[in-house]
Amino acid sequence: MDRHGGERARWAGHVVVCGLDRLGLRTVEELHRLGEEVVVVARESAVEFADIARALGATIVAGSPRDEATLRAAGLPTACALVLTDDDDLDNLHAALAGQELNPELRVVVRMFNQELGRRIGALFRDCIILSASALAAPAFVAAALHEDWQERLEIAGHTLAVREATSGAGSAGPILPLARLGADGAVELFPSIGADHDRDDGDVVLCLEDMGLSAGGGGHARRRLAALRGRPALPRLLLPGDDRRLRLILGALIGLALLGTATFAYLDRLTPVDATLFIITFLTTSEFNNVELRTISPGLKLFAAGVMLLGAAALVAFYAFLTDAIVGARLNRLLGGVPRQLRDHVIVCGTGTVGYRIVEHLARLGVPVAAVELDERSRFLPIARRRGVPTLVADASLPETLRTLNVARARCLIAATGDDVANLEAALNARDLNPELRIVMRLFDPDFARRVERTLDLHTSRSVSALAAPAFALAAVGRRALAIVPVGQRVLLIAAVTIAPGSPLAGRAVADLERLAEARVLFAPARAAHWRPGGSTTLDAGDDLIVIATRAGLEEVRVLTEAALQADPPDLSSS
Repeated sequence: MDRHGGERARWAGHVVVCGLDRLGLRTVEELHRLGEEVVVVARESAVEFADIARALGATIVAGSPRDEATLRAAGLPTACALVLTDDDDLDNLHAALAGQELNPELRVVVRMFNQELGRRIGALFRDCIILSASALAAPAFVAAALHEDWQERLEIAGHTLAVREATSGAGSAGPILPLARLGADGAVELFPSIGADHDRDDGDVVLCLEDMGLSAGGGGHARRRLAALRGRPALPRLLLPGDDRRLRLILGALIGLALLGTATFAYLDRLTPVDATLFIITFLTTSEFNNVELRTISPGLKLFAAGVMLLGAAALVAFYAFLTDAIVGARLNRLLGGVPRQLRDHVIVCGTGTVGYRIVEHLARLGVPVAAVELDERSRFLPIARRRGVPTLVADASLPETLRTLNVARARCLIAATGDDVANLEAALNARDLNPELRIVMRLFDPDFARRVERTLDLHTSRSVSALAAPAFALAAVGRRALAIVPVGQRVLLIAAVTIAPGSPLAGRAVADLERLAEARVLFAPARAAHWRPGGSTTLDAGDDLIVIATRAGLEEVRVLTEAALQADPPDLSSS
């Protein structure tokens, strides 16, 4: 690693990235794509990714980001932004404060898991953006787990948007924009032109962005979707805690005995249905004998009544015992994190680290039945998950016996979200052996490895937390915050809000001019049109706010076009 000194005198307006873990390396890659000069502050132990970062043109400065001398060596006093990607909230906060002292005009991007604390701290800085990698990535994992027909669900401009195949689904207002054509050979064509019949070659998949209507705030559509996601009605749980099969059998026996007794007394003793029902309830509960006249009935009915009393008493004792066992067992499961035997149609989350917990939290908020497994019994998120009522298990998620305990045979999906790619792959393969129909979503770091796993092993979907979150960190560093990140195949599109500045070369030009010069599409222009995808001839004026979807490089091109033209030769907007 490079030592303090060297070429730091020539640095100015660069980005300093502190931390060279997976997210840090991905952020360096994204900044490299955006053409930014990057200096990385990394500890001596972070040698695994140092060579890759150097190959991208980054300069490595060895040391701790909490050390002022190290930050000076990285040229922080002349930097434009400081990006802190370590997974330690306290270290990141310490480095952010040190950076602010060295350069009060610095833009600071801080990775922080605790979002509430982050909001409070962000207000203390002049220019600070707090981001959580796990919060950015969790929705993509949940969407991949629950919905086979789309990869992502987004909340944009008060609407719910979905990325799905180019066939409108129920409740959809129709496609807004074709995003990509995914070829059978792995090729990705962004923003393709498709006909009304969504033409595509055999084996190709065309993904479109669709408007699913106004964001759910308690509407009927939202309630129906939530009910479908829960998968099971709540009433049986209220009537039969634990949904114990023994309770159903005993209750069925009691009802059958009551019906048989009622019919017998009504027919043989010439009683009305009401009197016969009263008699049988009396015999079953062995109560209020003084109200029952047994001397007037035949000997056969007397023997039958005795049998009903004995069977009823035994059945009631068993019913109360099983009911107590179910209530106490459910309470113990809730307190100790056990997995109920009857759990079904649930999502299994392997790993309750920062990412796994965010996924569990998201699923629980949607009302989806979820069970979690964690190898480390000291994980700080286990007690939190248990307090939320999520069944949790301390065990090795990759073992078949652990998966059986989690009722994988009845599960709807398994999300392997530990920090170990090998453990995730092993858990996925074992789960598929136990339940071939199970949907599987894996957390994998290496995108190339992820593509090969999906293609060769047919394990549905893989996601990389760092690949999902890094674009947002890189864009925040250069002054733009993504509204949403959309995985498309193995590429990523970004939805962002931009404003056309006075003096911008786009002022007075058409939407088509922007889309011709940038790898981007305009989704919404509130001042120009009250609907998605304004026409190509729509004129843009200074001060207009736009919502665009673009590649990483495309968003940088949009930035150049929408900012004031300070250079002598502004971009050529004439028709090609």
